[in-house]
Amino acid sequence: MFAKYQDADSFEEIEAFLNDSIKDCCEGLMVKTMNVNATYEPSKRSFNWLKLKKDYLDTQMGDSLDLVVVGADFGTGKRTGFFGSFLLACWNEDLECLQTVCKVGTGFSDENLEKIHTQLKELMIEKAP
Repeated sequence: MFAKYQDADSFEEIEAFLNDSIKDCCEGLMVKTMNVNATYEPSKRSFNWLKLKKDYLDTQMGDSLDLVVVGADFGTGKRTGFFGSFLLACWNEDLECLQTVCKVGTGFSDENLEKIHTQLKELMIEKAP
């Protein structure tokens, strides 16, 4: 079966299509710009193709969060010798401590990974507190 699609000119039209998608037991939508050169490129992020899920709207989550790196794992393959993924946390005001949120390991260029590794290696400790 082919995926359903719809052209939209407003957020309200996209929201209605998302609601229909949720009713059909789908996870969400892939929203694509109408630009001629808006091709899908695996493993690359762009604003030409965006994932839209109901969870994103229900939580009123914006485009970014203020998180801090609290841990890292060394990479393998071409990331050998550098950190390959990072454990991120945010400040929990109720508990008055950092609380881990997620792990991230994609979206970094080789140059960024090298720069981040150089900045963070001085802060390394043997064992997590």
